[in-house]
Amino acid sequence: MEFFLARSHLEKPRLFLIYDLLIEVYLLVQSPPSLKSKIKLEQGFSFLELIIVLLIISILSVLSILSFRAEKKFLADTEAYLIMDTINEARQRALTQHEIMRVEINKTKNTISLINENTAGTASDDRVIRTLSLEATNYVVYDSAPTNAPNTPTEPSPVPALVFKTSTHPLSLSDQVATLRFLQNGNVVDGGSNAIGSNSVITGATIFVWMPNYSESNQPLTTGNVIRAITVLGTTGSTKYWKCPGGSSQCTNWAQ
Repeated sequence: MEFFLARSHLEKPRLFLIYDLLIEVYLLVQSPPSLKSKIKLEQGFSFLELIIVLLIISILSVLSILSFRAEKKFLADTEAYLIMDTINEARQRALTQHEIMRVEINKTKNTISLINENTAGTASDDRVIRTLSLEATNYVVYDSAPTNAPNTPTEPSPVPALVFKTSTHPLSLSDQVATLRFLQNGNVVDGGSNAIGSNSVITGATIFVWMPNYSESNQPLTTGNVIRAITVLGTTGSTKYWKCPGGSSQCTNWAQ
């Protein structure tokens, strides 16, 4: 066995010595007591072997960090598409199922919900179809516009920034919620003045979704680094996805 291990160390490249040592440890554990004494583990790792191991660990660590940063860069896009998909589903369900669908973006619980209002004029039979979690607002902001994006994208009808209010709906009572209700005729209205949507008016909306810049102390700032927006037309419920250059510059030109 000693001859085999010695020959292995001579013939194999230096990089594979680590694997040889692991095999020796394995043989030590698995072999009978009479053979254990013959394996010389007191040799330990050489300086070169330790350097190689540290180099491999460093490379893997760098790759992990780069992968995390790349994933984090697209958080705003991921969240914007999640919100837009929910809105589009609400619109489609309202048109095809002939029922009022409500989308609630809940800032208190950091969620977005798709709700079937079922019987008009009553709130007791409202049914949650789906509730999805949103990113923490220190990573992705959706409840306000960044200060370097003062204007909403240009649309043929008004699309004001989304407004959050204290909810009167039983499913989100007292939470800070932005509400869009999709009617059977394609119109989009706000949450109205009570739980059943009385006095609601047709409204469009712009939902800003953006990643903030950070201060030297790692605190989120009011300026956006990656800025996205979703517009919803009040007359049709159709949506558009917008991008705007962020960083330290002003967002003056929205593009699809």
